[in-house]
Amino acid sequence: MNNSQITATKQRLDLLSEIEQTPEEYIPELLKFVRFFRQSIMTRQTSITAWDNAINQINHREQNQEKPERIKQLFQFWSELDDTNEQKETLKIIESLEDISI
Repeated sequence: MNNSQITATKQRLDLLSEIEQTPEEYIPELLKFVRFFRQSIMTRQTSITAWDNAINQINHREQNQEKPERIKQLFQFWSELDDTNEQKETLKIIESLEDISI
């Protein structure tokens, strides 16, 4: 076992210990919180990966003529995937990039 595996195992044991010390009446809320946290992380990572792939596709197209259509597709996908707050955050990131105008 390497150091990162040992650290992860210790952290998992620490988490389980904390859960064991949680009063029984708070377990349902703790479970909801843990599930929400896990789903949030997975959704965020999926969104980040999708955006990275989309930006890479736009930036690496050989034909510049396809860029407007790809950007249109990207924004259509964006509106279907993300909530409003995520869209606003992403727009700020896009606007901060050089050579991108919206």
